[in-house]
Amino acid sequence: MTDAAPIVTDAFDPSHVDFDVFAMFLEARRVHRRKSARKVAKEAEVELDAVLRAARGRNPGSYEFFALCNWIGEEPALFLKKEFRHG
Repeated sequence: MTDAAPIVTDAFDPSHVDFDVFAMFLEARRVHRRKSARKVAKEAEVELDAVLRAARGRNPGSYEFFALCNWIGEEPALFLKKEFRHG
């Protein structure tokens, strides 16, 4: 995904992210697009291990989280735990 805006990770606090929900979205998009985890890693420009961690509901790393959000096509704020959402 080379057309995307630069990934900014400055304000990333992994304790605010619901990685289980993130994993469900990631896996749903991966299966829907008929992509292997290896292909997702290549397209998102992250390591395969980061994709596998994210798919298990674990923190893939700050850069990787934002890159995978971009690949999924959703705003990172969607994956904030309810108590950290605005509005």
